[in-house]
Amino acid sequence: MRCLTYSLALVAFDSVACASQQPCKHPAPEPEPTYYGKQTYPGQKGCDYDYTSFNPNQTYRAEAVIEMFRFAWTGYYKYAFPNDDLLPVNNSFQNSRNGWGVAAIDGLDTAIIMQQEDIVSQILDFVPKIDFTKTGTPQPSVVSLFETNIRYIGGLLSAYDLLKGPFAHLDVDDDKVDALLSQCKTLADMLKFAFYTPTGIPVNNIFPNNHTFSARGRRLDGIRTAGLAELGTLVLEWQHLSDLTGDPEYGHLAQRAQSYWMNPSSEIWPGLTGGNFSVETGEILDAYGGWTSGNDSAYEYLIKMYVYDPDRYENYSKRFVEAADSTIAHLLSHPSSRPDLTMAGSFTGNAVQNYSEQLACFIGGSFILGSTVLDRPDYLKHGLDFCEFCANGYRYTASGIGPILYSWNLTELSWSNFTNQTDLYEKAGWFIDDNTYFLNGQAPEAVESWYYAYQVTGNQYWRDVAWAYTLAQNRTERVGSGFSSILNVLKEDGGGWENVQASYMLAEVLKYQYLIQAPEERKGVWDVEYAPGGVGEGGNVNYFVYNTEAHPFRVRAKRPV
Repeated sequence: MRCLTYSLALVAFDSVACASQQPCKHPAPEPEPTYYGKQTYPGQKGCDYDYTSFNPNQTYRAEAVIEMFRFAWTGYYKYAFPNDDLLPVNNSFQNSRNGWGVAAIDGLDTAIIMQQEDIVSQILDFVPKIDFTKTGTPQPSVVSLFETNIRYIGGLLSAYDLLKGPFAHLDVDDDKVDALLSQCKTLADMLKFAFYTPTGIPVNNIFPNNHTFSARGRRLDGIRTAGLAELGTLVLEWQHLSDLTGDPEYGHLAQRAQSYWMNPSSEIWPGLTGGNFSVETGEILDAYGGWTSGNDSAYEYLIKMYVYDPDRYENYSKRFVEAADSTIAHLLSHPSSRPDLTMAGSFTGNAVQNYSEQLACFIGGSFILGSTVLDRPDYLKHGLDFCEFCANGYRYTASGIGPILYSWNLTELSWSNFTNQTDLYEKAGWFIDDNTYFLNGQAPEAVESWYYAYQVTGNQYWRDVAWAYTLAQNRTERVGSGFSSILNVLKEDGGGWENVQASYMLAEVLKYQYLIQAPEERKGVWDVEYAPGGVGEGGNVNYFVYNTEAHPFRVRAKRPV
């Protein structure tokens, strides 16, 4: 890791100490988490990291993340609004998500939680003006039901819940708060035709302007397919919309699609299935899966639906337990060079692949959430192990930004195009098994899990791991009028920029970075694993549950878990 210091316009960031270049032994992880509750703690310095120089003031850190958010928003608002995405290198814009201003909707609840009233008001003024009955691009464009759901529907519902609940004190127009829900209903009504298929499994890629389906996702034999994440990452948002509006149709549509996974045509192990479904029959068409892309958030929503309402959705918790227990029994793997590390591999049939992804780094948070709401201490241990695997991923790149892909497959490592990463594998326990995928940047999944880890254990270590990521982002990704992913995580300077500020930088990354650093007096019922007696003191309870885009919804549980 490179020694660095990065100065912001409003705050000067501290430095990350250089790791020793000498080889060292990695201790086996402690069998149980420990609550330290103070800035100096065992494990603050290791053979490959040193957090002792970090500024220990949590208010300073939280304010620094707010400055990052305001910087990102200001660039977007000046150069891209009301379009979807800021291109920060050249102060331009693009429309990647239907031309409805996705960065504004995705970032609204982060502004609310940070209590940035001026930004909240700017976005609330905009929401009633969006025409969700057609795309806002010059030519009709294809709409992803999955992406529109998690970003737009999720963002509108979350802002509504927060402004009607714990942030009702903000000085905003009540009528415009009500418009959040009415506009969400308008959008969902437009999207409903995607579910009008023989099974009710929706077609993901649609043309709203003329209510037709895109050819994407259709095989050569004519069969339309839906990915597991596409059909399994709707139920939380659509059920919540039904609960808020009193119209059961939205929840029914999503639950019908979900039923083909809750009662699958085939399983590899209990709770673990292939990831490709026939829209015509509901049959599972392949045997590839895991907690990786294309499947990921469907597993995430099993435990989150139970948290949302344990009385109605106990069946979701049972499916989560099946998936989690099968993962523990069959998918856990340890890199040969780093046996201290543990991760869940993917699978092809019953063959486990020594492979994972940045997207799978959410798995730690899901297991930790499952550990508290289901009283499964063993899930906490595994969740923390997964969190550490991903922390290790960020620790061993020269940029401080973790990779998109993780492989510990020794057969692949022996191939001539990967042998130049042998030294990396020996130190880190992973290498990147695709020479076109060295880019990464605005990734939320790891810091999401570190946030859950901190909320439950109270261990300052997880805050410091997240702070190291914050420092790295400011050093390598902050460019022009915003933030951009970098082209090569293995280069100290990032090797250039992709030139897109993703909406999830505002929605997820900066929200989680703020929440994990926020001092105790800034915490509240909107936090995951809220601890009324103080973080790390036990008694965790969830009054809000976060969708896969980090949008918090008020739970409907009579007795929150």
